[in-house]
Amino acid sequence: MGMLKKFQASLNTTYQQLFKRDETKFMVWVGLKVSGISFIITCFVYFFLFEVMRVNLAFFKAHGFPNLEDGGDVFFDYIASGAVDNLPIIFAFHISLFFIGVYVGWIILRPFRVMGDYAEGIIENPHAVYKVDEFSTYKLFTRFSEFFFEYLRESRKKGELVPNIIPPQYSRIHQPVLDKVFMLHFGLLLTIISIASCVFITENTELVFQKMIELASKTLNNPKAVRLYFQDQLFLLNDLVWLTVIFITAGYMALGFHLYNKVSGAAFGIFSTMRAFMKGNYFNRVHLVGYTYLREHTRKLNKYLDYMENNYSKTKSKG
Repeated sequence: MGMLKKFQASLNTTYQQLFKRDETKFMVWVGLKVSGISFIITCFVYFFLFEVMRVNLAFFKAHGFPNLEDGGDVFFDYIASGAVDNLPIIFAFHISLFFIGVYVGWIILRPFRVMGDYAEGIIENPHAVYKVDEFSTYKLFTRFSEFFFEYLRESRKKGELVPNIIPPQYSRIHQPVLDKVFMLHFGLLLTIISIASCVFITENTELVFQKMIELASKTLNNPKAVRLYFQDQLFLLNDLVWLTVIFITAGYMALGFHLYNKVSGAAFGIFSTMRAFMKGNYFNRVHLVGYTYLREHTRKLNKYLDYMENNYSKTKSKG
């Protein structure tokens, strides 16, 4: 609940600059992607259902369905009535997905925000505490940043920057590594979103089929033929349900990897800069290309590194 309150406070303070700051733009785009996958597949399903209705219209005509002089408007209006009644719910559902996606974007950027705020505040307040969430993602970045900032704290106490020994588990890393915690956390979240979307879409799909069966039973003279006809069509419904599940699952899995790639390279870049700085390369700074939504936070870190380089004596790295 505390994290949710912080998220709400962050939204309130940045609402006026929603489309001005790269960070908030990123959050909005994540929201659009999370809701867009479900919305696009929903549109595909409804288009498929419309085509099925057009085929079934010929069946109704052949069996003497009344009032088809208007081109089938009565037929379509009746069958689509349930789906149309659910349109407000459909839009409300996808708007909710949008805000969930914005929250996901906020969570993704939070470790970088915490780092930047700490780097900004520690210059004036040497006693500031760097707090990383216990279940924070990007373990490589967050755990090493704790080690790095503690190194800088000790350096300020000594009044001198001295190259430090890098623990073996960090010295052997030369490329971004798969963060299993990130994939687990967001995999679970996206799985929940996928299940909700699948249930929502399939429920509306079944509603349209039920309306067609109901209309046929009320208006056509051969209920046995109607029953057999629509029973034979159940495979279409089943195929549509399975296609929906497959597309939703594949879409949100791809989104999970896409979001991970949006930050994994940046996390590794910051980690590499911190590691190089600890080795004695005090001129190293974070320069990320293509991560504009993190620029504000990396600038704060670079400013702190400038402060440390300019205000404390340095021992040259040996080799």
